Amino acid sequence: MTANETEAVDETQEPGTELVSGYGSSPGVATGPVRIVEDIDEADRIDEGDVIVTEMTAPDMVPAMKRSAGIVTDEGGMTSHAAIVSRELGVPAIVGCGEATAVLADGQRITLDGQKGTVVVPDADAASTAEEAVADADPAGESPDPTAGGAPTTATEVKVNVSIPDAAQRAADTGADGVGLLRLEHILLSTSKTPEKYVADHGEDAFVEEISEEIRKVADAFYPRPVRARTLDAPTDELAELEGGEDEPHEHNPMLGYRGIRRSLKEPEMVKLELRAFKRLHDMGYDNVEVMFPLPNDAEDVRRARELMDEVGIDREEHDWGAMIETPASIRAIDEIIEEGIDFVALGTNDIVQFMLAVDRNNAMVADRFDDFHPTILEAMAEVIEACNEHDVDTTITGQSGSHPDMAKFLVEKGISSLSSNIDAVDEVRRVVARAERKLLLDAARESLDDVEPRID
Repeated sequence: MTANETEAVDETQEPGTELVSGYGSSPGVATGPVRIVEDIDEADRIDEGDVIVTEMTAPDMVPAMKRSAGIVTDEGGMTSHAAIVSRELGVPAIVGCGEATAVLADGQRITLDGQKGTVVVPDADAASTAEEAVADADPAGESPDPTAGGAPTTATEVKVNVSIPDAAQRAADTGADGVGLLRLEHILLSTSKTPEKYVADHGEDAFVEEISEEIRKVADAFYPRPVRARTLDAPTDELAELEGGEDEPHEHNPMLGYRGIRRSLKEPEMVKLELRAFKRLHDMGYDNVEVMFPLPNDAEDVRRARELMDEVGIDREEHDWGAMIETPASIRAIDEIIEEGIDFVALGTNDIVQFMLAVDRNNAMVADRFDDFHPTILEAMAEVIEACNEHDVDTTITGQSGSHPDMAKFLVEKGISSLSSNIDAVDEVRRVVARAERKLLLDAARESLDDVEPRID
């Protein structure tokens, strides 16, 4: 530790003293030494048991995140890269702390609580790593099998979100009914190169193989359960951090900009390489892999995406495909979108809330305004579910709110086909769904009895 770093550590503070706080984004408690990461190149110095403290994580940091005991970021909300990836890895994390990189010092031992969102001075005998904390809770070192001991079977399917193929087996072990959302951008960004740069360096065939082999890890882990993989939906600021990213446009608000299907339709040759990866998997016998397009506004967007599928030879009669519903326009156009022949839609609540409430989901300053339960959000989702049910189109929810018990209960009551939750929330969501379904059956039975007039002999 340097002289400045030593000065920043107040050894007189009592155990439990709060040092910094933010949004608890991945549950768990971890204790370990702080490692300040100001640049991606510094991620290599993260050792097992270190706590990463950084402004915001990036796809290149995933290997370091796997090694860490915990993660603390200055920026970001509950749908940021740090929040999503840490949950999948099972690493405790806190996001949106504001000034953690300034308050905490390299080498300083801290304890973070990924549920409460607090970073405190540790007790002298605190577990040194997340693994030790888990071992204390589970001496056998084993996680319970969610499919054992009579886990509830539900008519509403409970699926899981996956971003990192290396987390596929952990996700499959939850007993989930499939993958409601596999984020292709995390696969592409993990190459450390923009798609264009990767193709320029290695060729189109290598690009197709790279993508398909990563998707294959998930398809294998879940087979024959379905895996819905979404085509690239990376904002330009994330791509700009990669090799080749100097050519990315500068945008004041990338979340509202050149991303999702709007980019794919402007760069059809690139998205066709992604679709060739799906075709390769289909030809290999992975009939559980399904294509999903992000961020369409209307039926025209979906139609043009469908035509690209046809161009690469994907058989839409044999393989289901669908679209994310994430913008106010797509909600209003749901009937026309259904007419384009989709088999399913996914309610992407992270973006629905962002766009309908005008709240930047990556801005910690307005994170308290990000309200999944706002009446207009609930009404919009209910309208989409009703329209899809009328046309026998499958519906699911893939955003962060799908892991919330109250949201799960609401959506089951509205007739949603499935919910796709975070890995660590599958068990609880399944229990909530089972209770909600039982209540619906009970209410229906009571209503039926009330309709029967008493018989008088």
